[in-house]
Formats: sequence, C-alpha cells, structure tokens
Amino acid sequence: MGAACGSGAAFSARAMLQLLGLVATLGEGDAAPEEPESGDSADEEEPRGRGQQRHRGGDFSAGFVFAEKEAPGAASGAWAEALRQLRGKRAAATTLDEKIEKVRRKRKTQEREAKHVEMKGENTEMEEDETKDKESEEGSGEEEEDVESQYSSTDESTLTKADTLKVKERKRQKKVGEMETERFFEDASQYDDNLSFQDMNLSRPLLKAITALGFKQPTPIQKACIPVGLLGKDICACAATGTGKTAAFTLPVLERLIYKPRQAPVTRVLVLVPTRELGIQVHSVTKQLAQFSSITTCLAVGGLDVKTQEAALRSGPDILIATPGRLIDHLHNCPSFHLSSIEVLILDEADRMLDEYFEEQMKEIIRLCSHHRQTMLFSATMTDEVKDLAAVSLKNPVRIFVNSNTDVAPFLRQEFIRVRPNREGDREAIVSALLTRTFTDHVMLFTQTKKQAHRMHIVLGLMGLQVGELHGNLSQTQRLEALRRFKDEQIDVLVATDVAARGLDIEGVKTVINFTMPNTTKHYVHRVGRTARAGRAGRSVSLVGEEERKMLKEIVKTAKLPVKARILPQDVILKFREKIEKLEKDVYAVLRLEREERELQQSEAQINKAKKRLEAGEQKVEEGPERSWFQSQEERKKEKLAKALQEFDLALRGKKKRKKFMQDTQKKGQMTPEERSQFEILKSQMYAERVAKRNRRAKRARVVPEDEPPSAAAGPKRKKQSSVFDEELTNTSRKALKQYRAG
Repeated sequence: MGAACGSGAAFSARAMLQLLGLVATLGEGDAAPEEPESGDSADEEEPRGRGQQRHRGGDFSAGFVFAEKEAPGAASGAWAEALRQLRGKRAAATTLDEKIEKVRRKRKTQEREAKHVEMKGENTEMEEDETKDKESEEGSGEEEEDVESQYSSTDESTLTKADTLKVKERKRQKKVGEMETERFFEDASQYDDNLSFQDMNLSRPLLKAITALGFKQPTPIQKACIPVGLLGKDICACAATGTGKTAAFTLPVLERLIYKPRQAPVTRVLVLVPTRELGIQVHSVTKQLAQFSSITTCLAVGGLDVKTQEAALRSGPDILIATPGRLIDHLHNCPSFHLSSIEVLILDEADRMLDEYFEEQMKEIIRLCSHHRQTMLFSATMTDEVKDLAAVSLKNPVRIFVNSNTDVAPFLRQEFIRVRPNREGDREAIVSALLTRTFTDHVMLFTQTKKQAHRMHIVLGLMGLQVGELHGNLSQTQRLEALRRFKDEQIDVLVATDVAARGLDIEGVKTVINFTMPNTTKHYVHRVGRTARAGRAGRSVSLVGEEERKMLKEIVKTAKLPVKARILPQDVILKFREKIEKLEKDVYAVLRLEREERELQQSEAQINKAKKRLEAGEQKVEEGPERSWFQSQEERKKEKLAKALQEFDLALRGKKKRKKFMQDTQKKGQMTPEERSQFEILKSQMYAERVAKRNRRAKRARVVPEDEPPSAAAGPKRKKQSSVFDEELTNTSRKALKQYRAG
C-alpha cells in the first residue's frame, strides 16, 4: 500500500507523517487553513460535465496521499491483517459492481439495437459491423462512449448551470445563562497552552514513537488529558471530531504500563468501542505508539476469526481493544480469560456506549470488571449527566470539555439544501446532481436506512460513478473491502449509514452529504466530523425538508462560521429525476440478480451440509460446543423487539393510518420516491421521539440492582412520626429486646 511522498533525498516531517498514514497536529506557528466567503470565485465548486478532467480542491496539496501506512517496524497494516483473517470465508460469486456493469451493458446494447432498427438506408451493414466491434471492446473506450451517450449537448448546457449559494442569517437571541456544572465533577478544562510532549514526563520509547509519527505539538485535548491521565484520575472528556482523542487516552495508558511492568501475563487495559471499524483503527494507532516498547495489544471485534482472538487472549495481552458483544462472547466461552485484573477502562465514543442499545451489555461488562480501576470516557458529544456517569462507577471524575457538545470541526463549511414540502421525492435527484456535477470524488453520503444506502449504490453505479457502500447488512469482508477501496481512491463515493459516522479517520474526505437530516444534533456532529479533520478544511451538504427545519435552526444557532444555503437549478433536478425514473427497470434487474445469487448460495450451503451428514453416516457432524451468552434466547428476543424501530411504527401515527400505509405498500410492491423519503424521515423522527422520552424519564445509576425502589434515588425524605405504641411493636434492636426481657 506504500506510496512515495516526495522526490528528495531527505523527507520533511510532514512527508514522513504522510508516509505513516497519520495526521499532523497544528503547530503554534502554523497558520490554520482559511475558508473564504461564498463570494470568492476560487472557493466555489463549479459544476462540470462528466467528460471534463477532475482536479483536486485547493484545500489539499498536490502530493497528498490517501492511503494508510503502517509503522516502520510492523510487517503489515491493521486493516490488511483483518482482511487476511477473512480471506478464507465464503464470498459472493459476483460483486454488486459487476452486476450493475452487467445490467448497464445490457441496456446499452438494447439502446443501440433499437437505434439501428429505426435507421434505414445503405449504411445499415457498415453500422452493424461497427456495433459488433464496439461491443467487443472493453475498458476506458466503453466508459467514454457511455458518458457521451448519457449527456447530449443540450443536456450538457443544462447540467453545467451553476448552483446558487446564500449565507443563512442567524437570528439574534438573548443569551441564556449556562447551567452550573454538577459538583460531581472536578473541572480541568483549562490547560497549559505552552505544554509540549517533552514536558509531559513521557518515557523515551513513547517520545521516540511520537517523533517517528511526526507529531510536533499536542492538540488541546491532548494537553488537557495526558497530565490528568498520568495522575490516575477518572476522566470525562469532550472535544470536537478529528482533534486526536485516541492519542489523548492511549499515551497516558502506555506510560503507566511502561512505568509499572506486569508481573504475570494478564490484561490490564480494556478499550471499548461501538463499531468494528473503529476498533481496528484504534488498534492500529495503539500499535504504532507502542512500537518501541514491549507492550502487547489484542483486537477482539465481531466479524473476525474467533479462534485467532481466543489464542491471542490466552497469552494475556497488556491492552485489549474490543466491541461489547464480542468481548462478552469471549468472557463466557474462553475459560482462561477474565477482567478481574483490569486497571484502566476506556470508553471511546462514551455517549454511544452508554445509550440504551448497549445498556445490558455494558452492565454485564462493568459487573465483571475490577472495582479498583481508572475509568476514562471520551466523545465529541459527551453527556455530562451524573447518573449516566455513575453507571460506570466514576470516582471523583475530572471534567475536560475542550469544546462544547455541539461544536463541529473548526474549519468545516456547512451548507444546506432546502427540499420543498411537495418535492420530497427529489432527494435522490438532488444527491445524484451534486455527485455528478459538483462533488465528484472523496465524498461520503449518509443515509438513514440500509435499504436506501443499497439503492443509492445501485442508482449511482448505473449512472457511471465509482461507488461503494458500508452498513450492517454487509459481511465484515465487504465492509473492510469498501473502506480499503475508498482509502485507496478506487471508489469516489462511499454510501454509508451511521455505522461509519463515529470515530473513523479516513484521510482526504472532502465532502459529507446527508440524504436526510440525522436522528439528533449529536448524530449530525459525528457525521460531518468525517471531514475537516486535524485542522484541514472540509464541507458538509445536508438536504433539509420541512419537518427537519427545527434541527437546522439549532445547528445555525450554534454554528461559529456562517452557514450557507445551496440552491440547485430546478431544470437540473428535473433532468436527474427523469433519468432515475428511466433507470428504475435496471435497478430492479440488479436486485433480482442479487436475490437469485443469494438463493443459489443458500441451496449450495444446504447441499454441502447434507453431503457432510451423509459422509459421516449416523454419527453427528463435529460442530464443537455451543457458545453461551449472558442472556437467554427469549431475553435477547424481547430486548430486540423493545428497541427495534418496526416498519409499522415508521408509518403515519395512529393505528388506522399505519394499517392503511402497510396495506398500500404491500399492494404496490414498489415505493415511490416520495414514500421512500417519508420512510427515511419518519424513522429519524421516531428515534428522536424515543430519545426525548428516555431523557424525560427519571434516571438512576445502572449499577444499582433493578429491584431497588425508585424512591431511593429521590433524595432524603422526612422521617415519618411514629407513635410510642408503634415503636414498641416494631423496634427489634438488641437494646429494646433486653428491656422487654428485663421487664
């Protein structure tokens, strides 16, 4: 995956940093990249035809390399290692891109044949020969022809019309006094601005690794957290996306492990992350920072090989990076592995780890952890509610809020496109127009549902764009492969759900597009945080319908830079809507091919299973012991049903309306663009409603047993006056008993 980062004998620190795939911190003297106003012509992204050659934006240097590199001492990258584990697993016969290409070729052939049938004359035979020659050609020539056939000269003039950008005015409001921070915290948000890595009393192996990685100055969150972390205090930290939170918790932990070497092979540090991809990324960073020490790390996330992970856990690695589900699986099925020796517990993206979806799993993990430990919570949208923090048993925690909960990255330019109430079905057309005309590469497109992400991949692929997708319905191999291809610039657009919204540091993402506004403002901060990382500039474009304007107002109110409204010409949107309507048949053809392949694979799997049983005779096929879980099947089912946003709940409110909506959908079989958009928005609203309900509910610390009466958390109550007669009957103290016996 290596790439040359310069053409000189000596590498600069920045070139060395790019070679290692990490992002530099801003030095004191470094000027931050400026984001000009909308009036500046240099800043505007001009729409261009597909035939025109793309160029890199001014925000990125020409020599910038978008690929992950591993530390010099390591044999291969963490991503490559994860992919190696998955290589033996069964893969699909053909990829989705191959199916899309097959359908596109079929359509082109049919169009050409239809044209030739209409044309009559002497040149018919020559044209037929040319058609055959063209069909046999593959590669770049065919792609160019596709582009030319898609856009005529009249279309080209329409499609290259410039978008309009307006600055959204912020309404002035009276400042409301901020609520006082609970006394539960000791506040340490103030830090020494002149602090360097050398001043932090870090060991030589760590300073050597920091120098090798090209870090010059610590970021604000690192300056604030590392000294406090080295004191062994519990931390609750919040900082904007892309500011180096991973190094902020990794460095004090590594220093602690180097200073006090282990006496026996036991796991002393546990890092919990919400997603598999984030786990792989944190593991990669930790390995790079520990490369000059003897500290061992282990990765235990879902989707990767269980046996390999069990073998690594048995050896007792110093640091374990895990997702909650896979960790509990190992705790219940790997006899020699336990958490009783954990000295440091770290929750990355802590607000996500403490929400209702991880509630039961977090209870189980905390129950099995050592009680005498240091706990650190990190996120870009941290909740500072005392009762939520008590859930992980924080002891005199230090509160470090470098940025507020709703702060986006400092150099992010936020744009919004208004979707009119009667034009909700235009969302797909608007996104297609943006990706085809304006933002053609290094784009992440976020959707609310997995189904919509899959559909957008097919639609954009049929338009000739290089697209990948990332969501929970894909296998782990497909998810890692999509990320790898996006990092290596093999694909220009990555369509993803919120599984990719947290923590992932993908270098070179220029633009983030939101198909619909996310569930809450916190989700929005995390989504747009995939761009404008580590002091670079970036852009987010969000489509806002009438029902989503409340969230837009909140974002505009908290924005530090001017927020802009982008207006696309109506005839451009209509052109793309017509184009998508024409592609509907091809979309369903691709979906049919996928379904057929899936059914074929299922049949093959059943046949192979039957063969094995026949070969083994009456003896049972060796499948190994069944893996246990801390909940029974019934309990898991109930929990899933309680937390799942069912389809009938996503329809209009009211039983009759829901029933009618479901019946109409079943009759049609195919949803209109308006219905698809409504489905996406309603899911987001239902989630926001549930979060609001949950926040209104009286909370209590989750480590407290469930059978404790709720009144216990309500505070001290007045003691009820009881009569002397009652006291005599109910008093069972030793003193009272002596009195009664005596007298």
